[in-house]
Amino acid sequence: MYLNREEAIVFVIDIQEKLFNVIYQKEELLKNCLKLLKGCQILNLPILATEQYPKGLGKTLPEIKNFLKEENIFEKLSFSAYIPAVIEKLEKINRRSIILIGIEAHVCIWQTCRDLLKNNFKVFIPQECVSSRSKIHLYNALELMDKIGAYIVNVETILFDLLKTAEVPEFKAISQIIK
Repeated sequence: MYLNREEAIVFVIDIQEKLFNVIYQKEELLKNCLKLLKGCQILNLPILATEQYPKGLGKTLPEIKNFLKEENIFEKLSFSAYIPAVIEKLEKINRRSIILIGIEAHVCIWQTCRDLLKNNFKVFIPQECVSSRSKIHLYNALELMDKIGAYIVNVETILFDLLKTAEVPEFKAISQIIK
């Protein structure tokens, strides 16, 4: 259940232009994703992302893309983001705790979570950083992921768990993000 910065990465699933426009509470989702990404950037966590059929659904939102290196964005057609190119990247990074955020919770997040857990990753899902087109699909997905062993948490829990103590130099910057 421990989340350590030396073992963690952030995995952003399909926060894309056309899909984002129809998502439940999209502004709140984006605000919380940016808060998490800022904190994880301060803590030097690797950040990966996928784009589901970008030709049709558009590219990653520019606000999110600011946190990504181009070589860490992977196109996909499968709903699960646990695809060969991502698997290869995860092996190179060699970290086993995944902070999973994005859309849609009941499709791509759910299937990715299930595949990550099956392959012995620890999965942490900040509930305010995932969504779907409908509220019922979102809450059903969170319940399912909880049942199969993902840790359903929140942004503050993640950031403070990564910090461990107020004595680290990053504490002040992280606490400014949370305010």
